[in-house]
Amino acid sequence: MMRKVGLGIIGCGTIADVYMTNLTQHFDQVEVLAVADLFAEKAKAAAEKFGIRKACTVEELLQDPEIEIVLDLTIPAAHYSVNKQVLEAGKHLYCEKPLALKYAEAEELVRIAREKDLMCVSAPDTFLGAGIQESRDVIDSGRIGSPVGFTANMTCAGHELWHPNPGFYYKNGGGPMFDMGPYYLTALIYLLGPIRRISCFTASGRPVRNILGTETETEVPTTYTAIMEFVCGAIGTMTMSFDHWDTSLPCLEVYGTKGSVYCPDPDSFNGPVTVYDGQKLKGIVDAVTAPHPAKIIAMVTNQGSCKEEAKMEFAENPEHRANMRGLGVTDMAEALLDGRKSRMSAEISVHVVEALNAFEESARTGEAYVMKSTCERTEPMGKDWALWEIR
Repeated sequence: MMRKVGLGIIGCGTIADVYMTNLTQHFDQVEVLAVADLFAEKAKAAAEKFGIRKACTVEELLQDPEIEIVLDLTIPAAHYSVNKQVLEAGKHLYCEKPLALKYAEAEELVRIAREKDLMCVSAPDTFLGAGIQESRDVIDSGRIGSPVGFTANMTCAGHELWHPNPGFYYKNGGGPMFDMGPYYLTALIYLLGPIRRISCFTASGRPVRNILGTETETEVPTTYTAIMEFVCGAIGTMTMSFDHWDTSLPCLEVYGTKGSVYCPDPDSFNGPVTVYDGQKLKGIVDAVTAPHPAKIIAMVTNQGSCKEEAKMEFAENPEHRANMRGLGVTDMAEALLDGRKSRMSAEISVHVVEALNAFEESARTGEAYVMKSTCERTEPMGKDWALWEIR
């Protein structure tokens, strides 16, 4: 029987509940040995709820020799300082997104990790789910030809409408781009490769928000709209907003020379993948020998027949909206046990942080930002992969 990798968790806030549920109940590759939080009572409550043997201080957790990987679930503003502590303590690091708030800080963290031969990555791990994995397979198989364009969109009216503690979303390090952008950026990088340059505009539709009954001024833009160019040549748009009450914008679509792929929400692990076969439509229209108007009719009436939901070839949770957070931590643990490279990439984590900063910089200067970092598309999951099991 393969041994389990010892895991420590720092931060017992809202997002911790789903991580702890999954890592203590659904994944066999890790054993959660300790939890820590700035507020000792939160750590104690989490340990009791999930049957974790120890609630302790951060310092005690980092000194535990049985803990090999540390999961940082603190707020984004604390990521850099906590992550640095973790790495300097000689522990592998998995951090909630983003790895740091500043590009230079993310680079420093990865440099420390390399010097100590440690893994150092950040969420999201949603791209490891069946939805984006299947989308990648559609692109790699050539079904849509060479990617030439895309659109990525996350719009809502604001997290203060539902979140139990929404204040930090509107402070520096928050906002729709830093909060939700990593899901879409990571998925796009996984599908298309590294980004070449970014041009962005920002706005604050409602600069005063009602946060738990108090009228509060936002510190960050609440709408970002950008044009992005990828090294592969694909260009497209990205909109992240807390100002839109309703929308019919797609979450993520990639357009190729032969067709299109409609991807599921990158904030989810599953979801249908639909492929549009442009070559099929071309064949239908080319077969029409009547004059020009008949070709228009053939094109319009056959659009639907060119769309087909892709057969999901990757391991998929039976619950469509299943929240499988912890999947990336588990892949790291397997990589550690198998002596392979983690599919969670330090280079991608840094590239995403630079891109987050690039949106801000481009909006501030009015000029396109040329990316300095780069990365490789990480290896896909195997189609027989079965880390996730409902028990």
